[in-house]
Amino acid sequence: MRFNILSDIDWESRVDKTLDVLTKLGYRDYFDQKNYGEGLAGVVVGFICQDPELNLKRRIRLAKKEKMIFMDIMLDLPTMKAANPELRQRIVAERLIKEVPEVVLKYKINDFDSKQFIADLQQWISETGWLALE
Repeated sequence: MRFNILSDIDWESRVDKTLDVLTKLGYRDYFDQKNYGEGLAGVVVGFICQDPELNLKRRIRLAKKEKMIFMDIMLDLPTMKAANPELRQRIVAERLIKEVPEVVLKYKINDFDSKQFIADLQQWISETGWLALE
């Protein structure tokens, strides 16, 4: 399954550095090897961390033809600017663990093992050491 994490961020947030570490940890390869059924080809997460005055709204979309879910995860720019790298990592991990399952479970997708996908996401995040999961 395809799983991509992208960003549209203010450079001062340093979220790009955090996401670079996730890429180096191999999340794409991990999910490329997984098969959760034919109902969903992939999930694309976009981290948005911009000036609050821009009033950007969260976007969530199921593209049925492409069998893809596209979702934004909104991050608070002042919080991310003030955070050290470890805190930024924890925030990103917490938001992935919380918001990706919420969005995926919002849709009834035939021939897609959402429970296994969510379990694998949680396991992978736990293996990064960024977030201790019980």
